[in-house]
Amino acid sequence: MDLAFVSLIGTAVFAASGALVADQERFDIVGALFLSVAAGLGGGTIVDLLIGHGPVRWVESPAPLWTAAGAGVVSFLAVRVMRPPLKLLDWADALGLAVFTASGMERLAALDLQPGIAVVLAAIGACGGGIVRDVIANRAPLVFSGELYVTAALIGAGAYLAADALAPGAGLIAALLVTAALRGAGLLFGLRLVHGRGAG
Repeated sequence: MDLAFVSLIGTAVFAASGALVADQERFDIVGALFLSVAAGLGGGTIVDLLIGHGPVRWVESPAPLWTAAGAGVVSFLAVRVMRPPLKLLDWADALGLAVFTASGMERLAALDLQPGIAVVLAAIGACGGGIVRDVIANRAPLVFSGELYVTAALIGAGAYLAADALAPGAGLIAALLVTAALRGAGLLFGLRLVHGRGAG
């Protein structure tokens, strides 16, 4: 499976989630475009900066930028014509999380990194776009709400290493399926991590 193509799918899905948030927050099309690009490129940009890859990939090769912008504009215009299902944002976000976890591990596994570091970086890359999106939209980031989100990315990234050790080349599909299954189970069955009690 072509890694660049898989990454572009993740970029498009996360960009679409940015457009959905922009619609919910009543942003104009410029705000939606900005939020979509931030969501689609945010996680990968953070990882590139952490590993010292310069310039960041979308500056070096702008296909992800145009993919994010295009997916954001199309999604923003589409939701003005038809109201999306209530849970569409959650499922779009889940798909983006799974794709970015898998493609991130595929890329990071090829670098000279300790396995644990690669897993953490893959989770940062998969979750970073959603965090950037929510912070810009002045929302509490979904990853801190108790949802199986970062947990799904970490376990999915670990599944990549386990599957690749058992059957070289199987890691990408394993990470994709495990991450999607865990995040999907969280959405379907309301599985959540324990919350803090709060002040007072």
